[in-house]
Amino acid sequence: MSKITVTKKIVEMAPGPNRCVSRHFYYIGKGLELADIRSVTSESDFSNELYRRVSPDNGKTWGEWEDIYRSEYVQKGDDEIMTGQPVHGYYNPVHDHFVTLTMQRIFDGGHVQSYKLFWGEAKKSFHDHCFLYVSKDGKNWSKGQLVKYEEGADYDEDRWNDPDYLWKNDAYMGTNLQVLANGDILFAIDASLMSCCRILGIDVMDIFPSCPQIMRGLIICRGVWNKEKNLYDLSFSKPVVISDLKSSRSVNEPIVYQLDSGRIVAIFRGSNVQSKNWNTRIEKGTPAHKWYTYSDDGGKTFTDPVPWHYNNGEVFYSPATISNFFRSSKNNKLYWIGNITGPEAYGNAPRYPLVIVEVDQVQGLLLKDTFTIIDDRDPEKDAESLQLSNFSILENRETLDLEVCLTRLGSYKGDLWRSDAYKYIISFS
Repeated sequence: MSKITVTKKIVEMAPGPNRCVSRHFYYIGKGLELADIRSVTSESDFSNELYRRVSPDNGKTWGEWEDIYRSEYVQKGDDEIMTGQPVHGYYNPVHDHFVTLTMQRIFDGGHVQSYKLFWGEAKKSFHDHCFLYVSKDGKNWSKGQLVKYEEGADYDEDRWNDPDYLWKNDAYMGTNLQVLANGDILFAIDASLMSCCRILGIDVMDIFPSCPQIMRGLIICRGVWNKEKNLYDLSFSKPVVISDLKSSRSVNEPIVYQLDSGRIVAIFRGSNVQSKNWNTRIEKGTPAHKWYTYSDDGGKTFTDPVPWHYNNGEVFYSPATISNFFRSSKNNKLYWIGNITGPEAYGNAPRYPLVIVEVDQVQGLLLKDTFTIIDDRDPEKDAESLQLSNFSILENRETLDLEVCLTRLGSYKGDLWRSDAYKYIISFS
């Protein structure tokens, strides 16, 4: 078993009361040119300030900060658009280009009103669409390619609210993208649950009658590079859906990976939260899990999702939080990073500890004896609402260490949004 060591350091203190700062680093191109994205916010799922700076030498020296907010958030009439501009790319050595997946979100009537309707009345008040971008140098990107799993209009800046675009191909993007050895790409999307059920030929009311209009299913996407068209030809798995008796928020934030055995595994965030506004049917005491599904036919079909578990068969508990896979260039092992808690997990909490665990390369289960805590709540210093989630990852190209950037939201008692940005340097033997 390889040894893992974790070093924690602060990157930036909170800029003031009721203000949260986060940092996200990524490489530009093939060398050591490094970008740093700085976001400041005081509200959920939205940035209030956004800046970028670049280092030519892997973070040893930095250029000046550039305000990039207006390129990421655009006002269109009464609506707001989170544009989802391409930033970091995954290098595809077979085709010698970078590829990335982004997500655009259109808020009906602006984000404040939109989120109020979504959480309070289960209204479909914002629309998500995923796009692929390709670049030769990691700086200059192609026109976005809409991920189209059903018939519908493409995006038109002058007709951003075209119903044939807004209500078709709605999808929240998965957390990762994998470049396969043959040059194909693999990624997951949270597609409209109603569309998924229509594709499957089943009645959505039979599986998710509570609030199907705002929920999602899982589709795994494969891209094959088309040199003549200069884009990826996309094919899609048979959708995966889950009952609202098992996950009251259906499928969220999936990740996907093809193992050395050839099996493709997908993991997604479920929820056991009860909500009167959403007419949830889930029973009190239903456990919280990450959900696991796999394909042994190249990603065409996937098994019915079950709670993810360790290689000894033990099921673990996990709140409704984001997670990710990471494969180390240093030891070639595959790891999963996320929150594993006790059976008390409910809804989105608790979001601690944050852990890293090795994934076996045959079945895609977690190897329990590799369980390592990255960070945990300090009962004397941290509020119970502490969140050790919503992280970003980067493999340092010089040291081959994994760098996890995370804002410790809720670390200041009495001020949820006053939060500092940290970096965790994870070294592998």
